[in-house]
Amino acid sequence: MKIRNIYRLILSLIISGLVLVTCSSNGETEEKTEVVEAKVPVALDSVKYQPFQIDFHSIGRVVSENQVNLLFQSAGQVDSIWVNVGDYVTKDQRLASIETDVYKTMFAQAKSMYEKAQRDLESSKELFNSKVISSDQFEMARIGLDNARAAFTQAKNSMDNTYLRAPFSGWIVVKNLNIGDLVAPGGAMQPPLVLADMEHLKIIIPVPEARIGQIKNGQFAQIKFKTFPDRVFEGAVLRIGMSPKNFSNNFDVEVRMAGNMRGMRLGLVADVRIVLEYFDEALVLPLKLIQDDGIAQFVYTEEEGRAVRKEVEIQALSGSQVYVKAEVAPGDVLIVRGHTDVKDGTLLDIVE
Repeated sequence: MKIRNIYRLILSLIISGLVLVTCSSNGETEEKTEVVEAKVPVALDSVKYQPFQIDFHSIGRVVSENQVNLLFQSAGQVDSIWVNVGDYVTKDQRLASIETDVYKTMFAQAKSMYEKAQRDLESSKELFNSKVISSDQFEMARIGLDNARAAFTQAKNSMDNTYLRAPFSGWIVVKNLNIGDLVAPGGAMQPPLVLADMEHLKIIIPVPEARIGQIKNGQFAQIKFKTFPDRVFEGAVLRIGMSPKNFSNNFDVEVRMAGNMRGMRLGLVADVRIVLEYFDEALVLPLKLIQDDGIAQFVYTEEEGRAVRKEVEIQALSGSQVYVKAEVAPGDVLIVRGHTDVKDGTLLDIVE
C-alpha cells in the first residue's frame, strides 16, 4: 500500500512539471524592449580659409603735424583782424594788426639817426685821412654808426611786428582775439590765434611697454571715427616714443593719416588698429564656437551623422573671430548651432 502511494506521488510530480513547461512555452510571451538613440538638432557650415590680421588696438586723438600758437611780438591795441576760425591762409599773409602810430614815429626817428650816423662816419673818414682827427675819434664815429644801425633795425622790426603773419600755409583753428584787445609779447593766457596744417594729420596713441616691441615704423594702420561711421581711414606708424610718458609704462606712438581728410577736425577721438601681421589664408573660426572644458579648447565637426570633437589652439583674436591651429581643415563640416548640446559621438539631426 505504501509503495503504491509513492508511485502515485512520483507520477503526480512528473505530470505537474510537464504542465508548467507547456504553459511557459505556449501561454506566456516574453517582452523585448528596443532602446532608440536620441538625435540632437544642429546646423552646419563648411570650414574655409579666409584673410586674417593680427593687430594692436588703441585710442588716440587727431593732432596736426605742424601746429603753432601765433603771438604778437610788439605790445599794443588790436585795431584789425582779417581772419576767423576755419579760414585757410597762405604763408606770410597778414592776419591781424595793432595800432602803428607810435611804432611809425620810432621808426622814422631811428631811420633819421641812422642816416646821420652814416654821414658822420663819411666825414670822420675824410678828416682822419687828412690827419685832422685821431684814430680814437674816427673809431667813435664808427661805433656811433653801429649803434644807430642797431636802433634802426629794432625800430623796423617793432613796426613790422605790429602785424601778425602766417609762418606757413594752413587753417586758423583757434581765435582768441577781438578788436580793442591789448596784447603784449608772451603776455596772453591764451594764444591770439592758432594755425594748423590740416593736410598733414597724425594720431598719438599710448602703447604699453609689453607691446611696444611689436610696433615698427611704417606699419599699416586702420583708423575709424564715430563721427564718420561709414569711413575707414588709412595710416602708417610715423614715430615711436623713446621713453615712457609721464612716468607711466606707456609709450607715445604717432600714426600719420593718409587719404582724403574732408571734414576732419583736430581733437577727434580715433579708434586705431596697427596691423602687426597679415595672412591671406588662415583658419579662422567664430569665437563663440570654441568650448573649453578646463583641459583643452575644442569645437565639434560632423562626420557620418555624428559629432566629432576636434581640439583647437588659439593663435590670435580679432573681435569675434579667432585665428586657430586645429585638427580641422578646409572642407570639414563644422557644427555652428547646437554645438553646446552635443558630445563626442552624439547622433545628429541636421537642420537648416
